[in-house]
Amino acid sequence: MSRFAADYFDGQTSRTHPVRAAVEAGQLHVQGESIEFAFPLDRIHVAPPAGQARGVVHLPDARELHSADHAALLELSRLTSSAHPERWAHLLESRLRYALAALVVAVLIVFVGLRWGVPVLAEGVAHTLPASLENRLGKESLSLMESIYLSPSALPAARQHGLAQQLDRLCKAQGCPAHRLYFRASRALGANAFALPGGTVVVTDQLVKLAQHDQEVLAVIAHELGHVERRHSLRLALQSIGAGVLLVAITGDIGSFSDLAAGLPSLLLQSGYSRDMEREADGYALRWLNAACIPPRRFADILNRLNKTTPDAVGLLSSHPGTADRISPFLAPGPCP
Repeated sequence: MSRFAADYFDGQTSRTHPVRAAVEAGQLHVQGESIEFAFPLDRIHVAPPAGQARGVVHLPDARELHSADHAALLELSRLTSSAHPERWAHLLESRLRYALAALVVAVLIVFVGLRWGVPVLAEGVAHTLPASLENRLGKESLSLMESIYLSPSALPAARQHGLAQQLDRLCKAQGCPAHRLYFRASRALGANAFALPGGTVVVTDQLVKLAQHDQEVLAVIAHELGHVERRHSLRLALQSIGAGVLLVAITGDIGSFSDLAAGLPSLLLQSGYSRDMEREADGYALRWLNAACIPPRRFADILNRLNKTTPDAVGLLSSHPGTADRISPFLAPGPCP
C-alpha cells in the first residue's frame, strides 16, 4: 500500500489543506481535517515531478494533490492507467544510463540530419521551388553584398563588354544555364568570383586583373556556371534553413532561426560550398572548357596563381578541395588540337 503526505487544493480557493493519501483496493483515499474522500485510480492523473519540483495528482472537478514524495508518486503513476509523457520523462531523468543513452541518440540524430538528411532534402526542394523565388533571393543577396562587400567595377566598359561577349558567343555554341554576369570591385573579397541563387554570377575586378589571359577568366566563370547549373547556392541556402529548423527542434530557441533567416544572404557568401558541390562545379567547368576548345589548363593556371596571391580568399577557394587535387584533372590536354 502506497502512502504519502500532500497539500490538497479543492479547485475553488487557493487555500492549502494538509492531507494524507493512501492507495487501497484500487482507490486513492485522502484524509485531512474535515476532509475525507476517495477516487478510483482510473479517474486520476499523476504528473510525476520534474527535477526537484513537486509532483501533482490531478483529481476530478479541478482538484489537486501536490506532494514532494517522489517515490510514492512514481509508484502511484505506475498504478494508474495514464501513460503521459511526463511519467516517462521522470523515469528517464532518474536513471543516468537512460539519460546518457538519450544524449547519444540525440547527437546521432543531429549528426545524421546535418550530414545527410538536410542536404538530400535541400537538393529535392531546390528543384521544385519556382524560379521567381530563387531570382528574388539572388537579387536580395546581391543587393546586400553590394552594400557591404562590393562596389561598382572600375574596369573599362569595353573590357567588361568584351568578356561578356566572349562568354555569350561560347554559350550560344554549346549551351549554358540561364545567368546574369556582373563585374564588381571588392577590397574585402579580392580576386574572386561567386554564384548566387537565380543565376547571378559576380566576377571581381581583382580577378580579371590577376588573369593573364581572357580564357582564364572564362574558365573561372565556367566553374561558377557549374554552381548555377546544379543550383548549389539555393541548395546551400536551403541547407542553412534546414539546419536552423533542426536547431529549433532540438533547443526550442526560435530566435536563433529568425537570426539565421535575416542573415541568409550574407551566409551564402561566408559559407563555402561542400566538397561534393565543388567537384560537381569543377566537372562542369572541365566539360565546358573541352567543348569550347579552351585548354583546361587555363583554370589550373589561375587557381595556382590565386592560391599563391590570396591563399585565404573567401568564395573561390573557401572550403574547396585542396588546390593540387582540384587542378589535376585540368592538366591533361584537351580534345581540341
